[in-house]
Amino acid sequence: MLVHKYMMKVVSNVVSAVASFLSLMFMTRYVGLEYGSMMWGWAFVAMFNAVVGLGFETAHIRFIASGRNQDKCFSTYLAIRISLTSLMVVLTIVSLAVGIYDGTIDRGLATVVLIFVAYYAIWDIQNALTATFDGRLESGKSSIVNMADAIIRSAILISLALMQVSAAVLSSAYMIGIVASASVALVLARNLKIRLVRPTMFREYLSFAAPLIISSLFLTVLDFVDKVMIGLSGSTLEVGYYTAAMGVAFVFISLGGSLNNVILPQLSKPETVRTPSKMEGLIWMSQKYLMMFLFPVMVVLMVFGEEIGGVLFGAGYSKAGTILSILSVTMTLRVLAGTLTQVLYASNRAALYTKASIVYAAVVASMFVLLIPNTGILPWDGLYGVGAAISLAIGYVVLTVVLLYYVRRATGIRPYKNIWKHLLSLAVTAAVLVAVDTAFEITGLLEVASVSLLGLLVYAACLTALRELLRSDISFFMNAINLKQIKDSLDDELR
Repeated sequence: MLVHKYMMKVVSNVVSAVASFLSLMFMTRYVGLEYGSMMWGWAFVAMFNAVVGLGFETAHIRFIASGRNQDKCFSTYLAIRISLTSLMVVLTIVSLAVGIYDGTIDRGLATVVLIFVAYYAIWDIQNALTATFDGRLESGKSSIVNMADAIIRSAILISLALMQVSAAVLSSAYMIGIVASASVALVLARNLKIRLVRPTMFREYLSFAAPLIISSLFLTVLDFVDKVMIGLSGSTLEVGYYTAAMGVAFVFISLGGSLNNVILPQLSKPETVRTPSKMEGLIWMSQKYLMMFLFPVMVVLMVFGEEIGGVLFGAGYSKAGTILSILSVTMTLRVLAGTLTQVLYASNRAALYTKASIVYAAVVASMFVLLIPNTGILPWDGLYGVGAAISLAIGYVVLTVVLLYYVRRATGIRPYKNIWKHLLSLAVTAAVLVAVDTAFEITGLLEVASVSLLGLLVYAACLTALRELLRSDISFFMNAINLKQIKDSLDDELR
């Protein structure tokens, strides 16, 4: 059942999130400056790693799901990943050499960058297997791989943080984690019965990915150039504030990303493509339950971001809480926009997504230039992480609106019919939480947990009063978390 495939991804992300949260809390308290330096090196390499994605992963998942020859698909995709990863390595090393020559990058940061070059090289090749798992709707396998990486990496990061090591030594945890997860991926791939053959599908992959190349490149670069800009114009500590807040937001973003990996193969099935009403029903159901989950989280983070940041990261990283409040809007819109994007992919209208992403990229890039650096000209100079968060929030508002228009024009699929009920419930919940924040001083873990639970209860009560949360929805949730059925689905994959 589709929901159990998604729940495997959710369990994976929850476990990974808990592990990442624990390591993040230790790093911001014990090695805050080194953590910022490590995250700058990670973002620097990831920015160049944008050349590896370029829409080919989406093409691979779709081709595998639609029943194309598995051996040819895998061999072609693996060849593409190896070629593009080699390009990433060359581009990064050349840029690193320039940075060392002109004094922008010191020896410590250079070591961090080289470690992440090796990390991404392994991660890129591993993706050939995890994308194949997702295309075959074997979400349990890709979830196990991701958990192995996160758990091992986080355990080592906590140990190294307590030892207060340098950024370079801290970064080695990423290498150990990715080597372990790649080994797990190879073990799980044994029953795929894939043979490496001559890669002959380059034309098909390029034809599908061509409309996505520009958008994928722009969006991936934008995902990391903000951190590089913050580090160059501010400091690596400012990078730490921003990436700490982004780490919390990304937990919820990844849940939406997990849904995309499950929903695209389902939407790509011929019977779904031929039945627009079935596609609309699947999208509406996804959006409904995503809003039920994300809107209460968003409103709590918006109102109590600083307090939550203090609990998670410690007093020295309190600025991350302000950034987290702004990123909560980005987090929600990014997930909802992802479901709309899958409709365009499945309908062979990827070119429309490219147009929408170009608009988004233009807006965000302009805002980055205006709001991140300290130019000495503008009255709001030096916003750094706060400026980057505002830029992303504005950009995703624009992207969501444009995608809604394109999806309606291309497929006839309308926005979820009861979205107004969720927006009204969101407004009521926000009003209650603001009143609580005004009347009481919220500090400490128990108080933050209490107001978070309050937000969830108020939101649920509003939906119940509006007859949007019904007994059938409760039954759906209970079925989704049925451990026996999830285990049975996983056992089917591992046979």
